[in-house]
Amino acid sequence: MGTRMIKLFCLFVVFLVVAVPCLYARSRVPRFMLLIDEKNMGTYSMADAERVLANALLKRGAEVVDAELVKTKVNRDKALHAMTSGPKAAAALGLSFGADVIIVGRAIAKGSADRVKDTSFRSYRATVSLKAIRTDTAEIIDIDTATAAKIHVDDIIGGSQAIQAATAMVTKRMLPKILKQWRLVASGKPHKIQLTLGNVNQVWQVAAVKKLLRKKIRGVDDVVQRSFVSGVAVFDVFWKGGCQKLAEALTMARPRYFRIKVVGVTDAKLDAKLVETGS
Repeated sequence: MGTRMIKLFCLFVVFLVVAVPCLYARSRVPRFMLLIDEKNMGTYSMADAERVLANALLKRGAEVVDAELVKTKVNRDKALHAMTSGPKAAAALGLSFGADVIIVGRAIAKGSADRVKDTSFRSYRATVSLKAIRTDTAEIIDIDTATAAKIHVDDIIGGSQAIQAATAMVTKRMLPKILKQWRLVASGKPHKIQLTLGNVNQVWQVAAVKKLLRKKIRGVDDVVQRSFVSGVAVFDVFWKGGCQKLAEALTMARPRYFRIKVVGVTDAKLDAKLVETGS
């Protein structure tokens, strides 16, 4: 009995040394694009918010799209449109730069007209609002806002320090929520994958696809139908593996009257279409 326990313990140690590191190695850190409209004391932009956010991401091993490249390729009107319109515009812009997540927002710093207790110091207050969006699904991951105040004798430095402080507050809360989605894939826990299925002509086909996912595809925890409009059905599939594995499982599945042809795969989205058996 003692020998058997020793062997089991040795196997467990081998699993911890070999299998667990491999599991976490498959957890990819997303690539980020940052687009923040910053105003310090009305006109000056020091890109403090982007710099604080970028440094925090780089410390976590993430890749950040070069800010100068973005400024060169994207004009101000297009950037402002991505910031102020719906998440789809921002997602499309981020996707064009190969980003997995685009963070858009505003950073505004203002100063008080009054001096602090008859000194040369003034109070400066900044508000930073950020929105994180997945580029493949245009899903909003998180929205956060923070306000911070600093005291200084120089308007620009005081506003800059206030923006940095407010950005650090938002970053501390936001980044764990973003990175959690990528860790779920490696953890083996169910996570959401968006399945967009074209060439769906009848309601029974929608029902058949849901049944296929629930009954025939191992690893599917749940399926939620989001819409069925103009021949396109959208599902949220809660799946325990990577998106590529789900694509392979759907491709190999052989329903009676149709099959599923996958035409696009990202980390959280599958694009596919129904084709008749034999097509």
